Amino acid sequence: MQTYDVIIIGGGIAGSVCAKFLAQKKLKTLFVEKYKPPRHKPCSGIQFDYFSRLVGEKFPPEKLCRHQLKRIEIYYPDGSTFGAPCSMYNFMRDVFDDYLNQVAQKYGAEFWAECEYVDHEETAGGVTVDLKKDGQGIRAACSYLIDASGLRPVIRKKLRPADFGKGANGGSINYYIEGKADLDPETLYQFWNLDWNNQMFAWVYNKTMEGREYWVVGSGYDRDLKQHCELFLDFVRQKYHLDGEIIKTEGYSSTISFNAAERIWLGQGRLLMIGDAAGLIDMTRGVGMDAAALSGRLAAQAIAAALKQGKPALEEYVKVSRSLVAQTRKNQTQSINRFSSNEELLTHLRKDMAAAGPGMAVQSVLNRFRQPEQLVLLP
Repeated sequence: MQTYDVIIIGGGIAGSVCAKFLAQKKLKTLFVEKYKPPRHKPCSGIQFDYFSRLVGEKFPPEKLCRHQLKRIEIYYPDGSTFGAPCSMYNFMRDVFDDYLNQVAQKYGAEFWAECEYVDHEETAGGVTVDLKKDGQGIRAACSYLIDASGLRPVIRKKLRPADFGKGANGGSINYYIEGKADLDPETLYQFWNLDWNNQMFAWVYNKTMEGREYWVVGSGYDRDLKQHCELFLDFVRQKYHLDGEIIKTEGYSSTISFNAAERIWLGQGRLLMIGDAAGLIDMTRGVGMDAAALSGRLAAQAIAAALKQGKPALEEYVKVSRSLVAQTRKNQTQSINRFSSNEELLTHLRKDMAAAGPGMAVQSVLNRFRQPEQLVLLP
């Protein structure tokens, strides 16, 4: 039986970043991914420019989309708009996640693709993990086991089935359209309107997929998802003269309730949750990859300190994650699905945006002087 300091289930952003920093600290680390990379993943693939500091790498241009985002345009329910410069990374998750897998391996982490979590057993001195690869059962031991398996977390679902509903609690659809439009490929367009999205905002942006450019039009809803997304697509086609056929449609859903009071759970004993598996996705901000990277980094820091000092890693992980958890919980209470009309949403947005703008500018400046583990996520 092979033995590791840490085994991580999931090779996305959270898992790869965590594996990188554990390996960098000379801890024997295995991270596994159920699918064969590069794995397609429905996701915005848009992140603020502090993201490279969280990951601890300078991103190669070839791992990013052709057009990087330089501006954001926000559309209110009454049709009024607000725009501002905003530098953001723009990438496809299959290419970018595969790159992060390779980065973690470069630092010494061991990676098994097409390897599936089966079961685990906690013991007094560690965790025994059952995996399945190439049809063969594999048993490995570790001091700590991490769930980084996303919105449908396999370990958390085994330990806390009550956290999951029988059906989806919300989802989104992206339409990839190849064609012309009266849109700027370096702008992220956000549309706050309950007719199109009652979880955050509907969106339009440009992506590079397999060397070709597409307009991505997407939205989300907790019911009648396709109906609301198609309504938004019709609006975009008319307003921006978007002419072209849908090349691909993608979507995702979650069985974790975004509004559940106990949505955020960091783990128990020698089991730690990071990223979406920990419930750190933030629908109010409309982003989760920065929280995934930060939580992976913090978990690595906590485990390294625990193994060195002989203390429980979870205790340290909870401590260093306090600010991240507090921000996510605060934003969770401000979800737009509590509004019953666009009029209520408009009143909230005008008040909230007026306060958020200056605050975001201040935090952006302060973030330049903070250590990566202390970065304040925006907005």
